[in-house]
Amino acid sequence: GWGGPAGVPTKAELHATFPPIPVNFSVTPIVLVPGIGGSVLTDVQSGLQVWIRLYAAQYYFKRYMWGRYNHTTQTIDPRTAQSPRVGPVTTGYGLDGIRNLDPTVHWPIYNFVSYFDTIISVLESQGWQQGKTLFGVPWDWRQSMCWPPTLQALETQIRRAQAENGGRKVTLVTHSMGALVVRCLVAKNTALFETSVERWVAIAAPHQGAGAKILLEFLQGYNLGNIVIDAEDAKVLSIESPAVYELLPQENFAWVQAPYISVEWMNGSTQVFSEGPEVHPEDSYIFAIREALRSHTMTLPDTKPPQIEAQPLNEDCWKLSQKTRDLTANPALPASVTLYSVYGVGQETWIGLNFTGIRQFSDLQTSKYTLISADGDGTVPIESARRPSMPVKNEQKVKADHMSILMAKDTLTFLLDVVHKRM
Repeated sequence: GWGGPAGVPTKAELHATFPPIPVNFSVTPIVLVPGIGGSVLTDVQSGLQVWIRLYAAQYYFKRYMWGRYNHTTQTIDPRTAQSPRVGPVTTGYGLDGIRNLDPTVHWPIYNFVSYFDTIISVLESQGWQQGKTLFGVPWDWRQSMCWPPTLQALETQIRRAQAENGGRKVTLVTHSMGALVVRCLVAKNTALFETSVERWVAIAAPHQGAGAKILLEFLQGYNLGNIVIDAEDAKVLSIESPAVYELLPQENFAWVQAPYISVEWMNGSTQVFSEGPEVHPEDSYIFAIREALRSHTMTLPDTKPPQIEAQPLNEDCWKLSQKTRDLTANPALPASVTLYSVYGVGQETWIGLNFTGIRQFSDLQTSKYTLISADGDGTVPIESARRPSMPVKNEQKVKADHMSILMAKDTLTFLLDVVHKRM
C-alpha cells in the first residue's frame, strides 16, 4: 500500500515507483472514461460545483442534482422551471472534471474524490501530455449510458486523440460504469473501434451489473460512498436516473450467484427475488422493488409549506434500461481491439439482502436486513467484472476496493505494461 492519506500515494512514492521520464511523443494516445459519480457536475450558468462538494452538500444536491426523467427526450430535466440545469466540467481536455472531484478541501474519504488523479499523474510522469496524448470524457452520470451527448463526447475525444497523433489508434481506459458507456458505443458504432481504437483497459467494470448495493439503492438508498449525502436523498436521485437502472444485474446473463433480495414474510414463508433467464417475472428483483416503491414519496426542495410528491419506480427509466442493457449485452468488439481487465478482489461484496418479519413490500424501505457477500471489489462481484461476454487478452486481479483500485500499484503497473505493449 501507499503511505499517503487514505492510502493515496504521495508524489515522492509515485516518483520512486515510476521514475519520471522526458516527454515521449511516441506513446499511444489515451482516453479516460469515468464511472457513475466520477465526473464533476456544475450549474451550467454559474459554474457552481454541485457534485461533488463537502460544504452545504445536502442543499446543493437536492436543489441542483434532483431531476425529473423526461421519457420523450430521454433526459433528466430540472424538477421545476426554477431548478438549475447541471452538466459536466469539460475543461483541460476533459481531464479537469475527472482528475480530482473536489481539490478545494481535504476529504476524510480522499481516495474517493482523488479519482483519476493518480493515473493521470503517473501517465504525465511517463511522457503523456494533456491535449496531445491524454484526454478525458466527463459525463452527466445520471443520464443513460447510451445518452447521445455522452456517446458523442466519447467519439469526439477518440477522434481528437487519434488526429493529434497522426492517425495512431487510441487506448481507452475506463473505470466502473465507464465500461458500459464504451459497450454502448461499440454496439452503436463498431466502425469507429475498427478504425480508431487499439486497446481497451476496463478497470472494475460491472459488465453484468453491480451487486446487491444497487438493489439497496432503490429500496433504502445508497450515497455512492459520499458520506455527506443522506441515503434517502440519494434514493430520490436514483429513481429518476436511467444510469442507476442500467447498473441493475443483467437479467439475460447466466449468473452462477445472481444478486438477490430474500423476504421472510410474517406468515413464515420465504420468497427470493433474483434475476436470470429462468426467473419468473413475479420472482424478479424488479418486481419486489416496484412493489416496495409504490408508497414512496419525496419532498420538493425550497417549498414552503413542504410540497410532497409521489415517487414510485420510474417505469420509463426501467423500460429504457431494458433496451440499453439488451443493446450492450453482447456487443461485437472488433477483433482488432484488444481488451484487458483489472478487477478487485478481497472485499466483501454484497450479493444478497435478507429481510425477515416483513408484513408488506413497503416495509423493505425501512426494515433492517442482513447481508450475504461474495468476493469482489465491494461494489462489483468478480463474476460481473470477469465475464464481459467478449474476449479478454489478459487480466489483473487487485486486492482493492472499487475506488482505491484506481491508485493501486498493481493497477498502475499493469496499465503501463499494456500501453507500452509489454503484454
